[in-house]
Amino acid sequence: MTLHICAPDIFSGDAVGNHCLGIDRAARRLGLGVKLYAQRYDAGIFDVQPLDHLIASVARDDIVLLCYSIFDPYLERILALDCRKICYFHGVTDPQLLRELEPRTALLCEKAVDQLPLLAGFDLVAANSTNTAAGLSGVMDVAKVKVIPPVFADMPVFKRKLMPAVATSIEPNLLMVGRVVPHKRLEDGINVLASLQERGFSATLTIVGSLPNYDYLKLLINHARRLSVLERVDFKGMLDDADLVESYQTANALLAMSRHEGFCVPVLEAMHFGKPVFVRGGTAAEEICPKNCVLAAEADISAWAVAIASRLEKSAVRSPSDLAYAARANEVLQRASDDVWRALLLTMPRGETDDRA
Repeated sequence: MTLHICAPDIFSGDAVGNHCLGIDRAARRLGLGVKLYAQRYDAGIFDVQPLDHLIASVARDDIVLLCYSIFDPYLERILALDCRKICYFHGVTDPQLLRELEPRTALLCEKAVDQLPLLAGFDLVAANSTNTAAGLSGVMDVAKVKVIPPVFADMPVFKRKLMPAVATSIEPNLLMVGRVVPHKRLEDGINVLASLQERGFSATLTIVGSLPNYDYLKLLINHARRLSVLERVDFKGMLDDADLVESYQTANALLAMSRHEGFCVPVLEAMHFGKPVFVRGGTAAEEICPKNCVLAAEADISAWAVAIASRLEKSAVRSPSDLAYAARANEVLQRASDDVWRALLLTMPRGETDDRA
C-alpha cells in the first residue's frame, strides 16, 4: 500500500506545504511507501510530482490524502479514484477578508466554499482544529471529522529546546509570525505598538514572514509612519530555521491578531519556547493556548496594550510560569504523534463516510 499525498501547492515554509512534508515523514517512519503530488511546488523538493501523475499511478489498495484549503480543480478526479481517500481540511479563508487587496485569492476561496459539499465523498475527513471542522457543518456530520493538529515534533522549531532564563535590559520585543497578507491584520499589531508608546511603554515589533503582497506591505509601512512607530517595526521577511528560532528566543511575547486561522502554528512555536502569547479570539488559534491568553475578537486596541504591558512589565526575565506554555505546546504536539497517524492511516476501512451527509 502506498500513501499518495497531494495538494494544489506544496512549498517549504508554507503551512499546507509544511504539513504535507510532515505527513510524508511520519508515514515513512510508520513503514509506508509515500509519494507527493502538487500542481505547483518548490523545485528544491525533488520528491514532489505533478498531480497528473497521481491520477495514473494509484492502485486500489492505496490511500490518497488530499490537503484542502483552496479551490482544487482536481477534486472531482481525485474523488473518482478507486481507492481509499482522506481529505485533511485546513479551512478556507473568508473571501471577504481578502477581496480588497487580494481579489484573485478571494475568488479562489469563493470557489472553494462552493466545492465543500464534495468533501463528503471522501472515506474519511480530518481537520486541523475543531473550529475548522465546524466550518463543515451542513456539509457532513462534524462529529465524524477527526481533529489532528497540523504539526509534528520533528519540525525544526520544535526540535529546539527551551533555553535557560536570561536577564535583559533592552526594550521588550513583540513578535508576529506568518505571511504578510491582509487577513493576518498586521496593522492591528502596529496599532498595539503605538498604543503602548502612548502609555509610555517602549517596545519594538518584529514581523516575520513572506511578503507576497506589495500593496499591503506599502499600506503597513505608511500606517506605521503615520503613527510615528515605523522606526520600531522590523520587517524581517522569510527567515531560515536558525534565524526563526532566534526570533522566538529573543522575543518577549507573540501577537496573533489574524481574523482567520485554521490552527496558527506560530502560537504553538512561541509557547514551545515558553513565551507569552496574546491571541485574538474567534479563530482556531484560541484552541491552542490557555484561556487567559485570548482577547475578545472585537477587543479594543487599548485592551491589548493594557494586557501586554501588565504581563511584560512584571519581570525583565522569564518567570517560572513560562514553563507552563512549553508544557501546553508539548501536549498539543502529542495530539499529532506518529501513533495518532498510525491509527488514522492503518486502520481506515473503505467507505467510512458513506453515511456522512
